[in-house]
Amino acid sequence: MKMSMALTALTPQDRKLRESRLPLTAEFLAGAWLVFAAFAYSYSFTLSATAGFWNSLACGIAVAAVALVRFGLPERARWLGLVNVAIGFWLIAAPFAFGYPVDGHRDAIRTNSLIVGVLLAIFAVISVTVAYRRHSGEFRE
Repeated sequence: MKMSMALTALTPQDRKLRESRLPLTAEFLAGAWLVFAAFAYSYSFTLSATAGFWNSLACGIAVAAVALVRFGLPERARWLGLVNVAIGFWLIAAPFAFGYPVDGHRDAIRTNSLIVGVLLAIFAVISVTVAYRRHSGEFRE
């Protein structure tokens, strides 16, 4: 009973704020996955795979940190969402730039980078768009 009363007591602005944080949560989860994937996938000791390990780790930490900052300071850190858009596009380009191996189980490393890059770019663009629309006053009832 109390739970349903708490949900109905939300104002439209509170609901919109909660809905606008969903893409940020997805961004944070993508960053956490990248950090986890850096250790979960068996990177070989070739130059491209070592670069892939560090790329996944650094991008994951950066994405998660940006999402946390934007989650805590939504009005002041609107522009930081563009960092996650850029990282998303970089994750799409990284397998080709570093020449990730395509054979066997290491194809998963390439696929992971491409899928996470596409999802991150989509969620980051949605998040930035919502933040700027909210700031300009277009995000109304």
